[in-house]
Amino acid sequence: MDETLLQFIRHLRNNGLAISTAETLDAMRVVATLGYSDPDLLRDGLASCLAKTVEDHSHFAACFERFFRAPIGESITDNNTKDEAENTDLDDTNNPNEGDGAGGGEGAGNGQGSGGSGSIGQRDNTLSEVIRAAAEIGLENIKFRTQRGVYRRKILNALNDEQKVSDIQQLQDAGEIEQALILGQLRDRQIAAVKDVIDRQLLLNNDAAGKQLRDDTIKDTSLSAMEHYHRERLPPLIRKLAKKLASRHRQRHKRARRGKLDLGKTLRRNIAYGGIPFHRFWKTTRKDKSDIFVLCDISGSVSAWSRVLLLFVQALSDVLPNTRSFVFCGQSIEVSDLFKQYPADEAMAIIQQRHGLGGSDYGLALNSFWNQIEDKLNRRSCVIILGDGRGNGGDTGIDALRSIYHRARLVLWFNPESHYSWNTGDSEIRRYQSASHYVAECGSLRKLERLLDQLLSLLR
Repeated sequence: MDETLLQFIRHLRNNGLAISTAETLDAMRVVATLGYSDPDLLRDGLASCLAKTVEDHSHFAACFERFFRAPIGESITDNNTKDEAENTDLDDTNNPNEGDGAGGGEGAGNGQGSGGSGSIGQRDNTLSEVIRAAAEIGLENIKFRTQRGVYRRKILNALNDEQKVSDIQQLQDAGEIEQALILGQLRDRQIAAVKDVIDRQLLLNNDAAGKQLRDDTIKDTSLSAMEHYHRERLPPLIRKLAKKLASRHRQRHKRARRGKLDLGKTLRRNIAYGGIPFHRFWKTTRKDKSDIFVLCDISGSVSAWSRVLLLFVQALSDVLPNTRSFVFCGQSIEVSDLFKQYPADEAMAIIQQRHGLGGSDYGLALNSFWNQIEDKLNRRSCVIILGDGRGNGGDTGIDALRSIYHRARLVLWFNPESHYSWNTGDSEIRRYQSASHYVAECGSLRKLERLLDQLLSLLR
């Protein structure tokens, strides 16, 4: 098994590239054919089977440069680590002074003369030994920066560092100061190389576990409790979650008696006949005909969550193509065209600037919303309303919501408030429950993701 390639694929996955087992096997065939001698050729060969989109190609190129070209220490790169290790083995075989012990013999063996080339050889051999020891103790599994001390001690133990310290002390006690100094310099180079190797492995792992922990914390935290810094991290996280949902609920093909030829399946099933298509297979695409209407309260109390939901819905456009978006403080206003004209983040800024001032008037909002979609609603329609149901004591608009309830397939109400706050003060959420198929708390990003996942499952 090619450990270098597997570590590179792990590095790609840590950077967000989806690499399947079949693609890993393809990459192994590429490496077996091309080898590691020509980095440019290797990069193009691996990109052909591991990078699938334009965005993936840019990420792949950056990861390849970081993994195969970024130096460890002063003169060693990952793409020749194996060759250097083999050369070091040959040097060990040809030099009988090396490997006799961890003390003075090792220091003498590494003192390859007084010229500059001997110093470079010592540095290269030291780094190769550290890399070999790191592989033995499983350094590729390091996840957190707080583990650096633990892995540093493991590598030094594999390099017999305690014996070196003892030998240095014995040489100093015996008055052999020069030999003790040489061995001390060798130990200092090993410690520096250990630090470089650990830091680079953390860079290659890209702190994936730490990022995952931060993302999980953000997903489980109420938006009202987040600081501005963490709120700025929401859009890329939302796109990541939406991409996962889209891949899970994308349009699928099914068998049919006629229609478009399923070329791949036809060829696979006729391999036994030399590729002659005695058995033909057809496919049709199941179309998702559901119309989605999203109505979001963008008043001060829940505007942040409306932004999250609208970003989620726009990122799911591949699986929710027939979506119309509305916002309100007072009258409901359709903003679908803004998302077509501008990127989602920019569109949200424009929406908040134009329509985000004022308190909530649910009566005016629901009545105007019903007037705009009345002739579009049918038994395939799904209506999603996000709001806390606090209308400041005004008209509730419950009659308009009941009309929507009787006409649509689903009416879902997402309330970002905690369930314990419902029906307190000016909240009318209990009345809205009577005219909704489902009312759910969406107090965290994870809960909202789960609700959208369930919705997509219902619409399949």
